[in-house]
Amino acid sequence: MKKILVNLLALGLVGGAAVACSSGSSSNPAPAPAPAAPAASQLTPPDGSALSEGTSGAAINLGQNQIALPGTSAYVTYTMDAAVTAAITAAGVANTVVATSANNILVSVPSGSNTITYVLTPSGTQSQSLLATSTSFESYTYPSSVPKTNLLSVESATAFPHGLVFGTAESLVVLTANPTATSVNFSISRCSGASGAASAVYATKTQGTNYLSFGTASGSVCVVSGANATVTNLSSQAPAGKYTAGNVNSFGFPATLNTGNTLVGYWNVGTIGTAVNVYRITGSYVNGTPTGSGFLNTTSTTAQTTTNGTTQVTFTNVPSPSAIQSSYVDASGNVWVGTTNGSVYVLRTGATAWTNTALSGQSGAVTVKYNGSTSGATAVAATAGGSVSFAVN
Repeated sequence: MKKILVNLLALGLVGGAAVACSSGSSSNPAPAPAPAAPAASQLTPPDGSALSEGTSGAAINLGQNQIALPGTSAYVTYTMDAAVTAAITAAGVANTVVATSANNILVSVPSGSNTITYVLTPSGTQSQSLLATSTSFESYTYPSSVPKTNLLSVESATAFPHGLVFGTAESLVVLTANPTATSVNFSISRCSGASGAASAVYATKTQGTNYLSFGTASGSVCVVSGANATVTNLSSQAPAGKYTAGNVNSFGFPATLNTGNTLVGYWNVGTIGTAVNVYRITGSYVNGTPTGSGFLNTTSTTAQTTTNGTTQVTFTNVPSPSAIQSSYVDASGNVWVGTTNGSVYVLRTGATAWTNTALSGQSGAVTVKYNGSTSGATAVAATAGGSVSFAVN
């Protein structure tokens, strides 16, 4: 199984997805071709499986020791260890919450006054088929009062010990695997100027360096660099009037755009159901430390001035901030938004025009997330019976 980081100073970038948007010029060039609207196809869970709780779209077949997740064109099935199956059986599929973190599958079940999260790691790659791939696992026990929404397994082949990360009002907590289940705390106050409880946590490896990023309920976004152990408050670098702080729901930095010394990222900020904005941040890396210099609100229809101070960019066909339920940026730099009314929007890499499509037969909240590839997303629509999954690209 891939190792899971606990040493926060060696962790990777957490963030809201980022995409580089073309800005045009004063010479009024011919308009670019309209970007493609998302294509969506409904995915069918394997026969004999039952959908779990949460927004993953996961389907579980206890009789076959299998869990299946929606992928790029079909559900992908994985074999679980008997211990994981037994824990789900005891808790009930309806009480089991499934999430994903990179290639890992996080399965959380109640156990008395505690929660146990099993981190399943596929043992190898698999084509889009119904043939199961086996998984290894580690388990983590913590009080049930800890929020499940911020759980994050962190992968690394070089850092030790392992860990599972979640946020609290004062710090990030990193658990080691059972049976010890000890924890390490990383204080939010180590990020100069940051305030509010941790609301989003993410880790990645960019340009060969591990980073851990976290957002807060007050709009702070901080990055811990594994290159030099520095902690950078990116949100404090926003020019006046360029950033309206709010609860950070998600953020990320797409691999194909963060190359050389280039920084590109997106933050999902605000109150879901009231007003959510998706910001694009550009800048640079200097000795492994990120610096933000450009801030644009991609969900605003107002003309905005870019970093050079002379060029204006206007985003069009933007999703209504009051209808944004979730956002996800794939590794290719496409920004995906799920709405509260059964639709999916995408801002393609290099585009300023959003395009959208309505998911067939859906009218509820849509969660967009990683689909197992570098491009596209999985859209999970909430329904009265649980959820329906779609592949969007």
